[in-house]
Amino acid sequence: MIKRHSRPALLLALLPLTFALASPVAVRADDGEAKTNDDDPTINQQGFAINKILRVLQTNPDAAGDTCINALKEMHQAQTALSKEEGIDPEHNQDIGVARDVLSSEMEDVTNMCGADARTYCRTSTSHPDPKLTAACNALPPEEE
Repeated sequence: MIKRHSRPALLLALLPLTFALASPVAVRADDGEAKTNDDDPTINQQGFAINKILRVLQTNPDAAGDTCINALKEMHQAQTALSKEEGIDPEHNQDIGVARDVLSSEMEDVTNMCGADARTYCRTSTSHPDPKLTAACNALPPEEE
């Protein structure tokens, strides 16, 4: 019998990976914020935004919808592909740019889909204010129009 993971369990399992996936190298600073260190500043910027979104969703994994979970999975696959390409001699690897473009696109999907879930949760969770959640909600990146 195959055991199906519940959405909260799956999100909690993916979240630690996602902090690392926001860039090829993630280091946790003393303040708990995931830092990014990629050669592509766009990926770094997206990684910071994703980490802010995930801080909200970590407070209530049920707030993440299926599209968010699927976007996180796709981002993980793109990260794996980029890691493989980075393992190849960068001077002779023409595919690394493509892998970065794919990862950036997947990160944009995570930002949009999971960001929408995080913002919805922030708007609807005002009845029991939690200082950590309030801070995480206030730190969310602005919605793209």
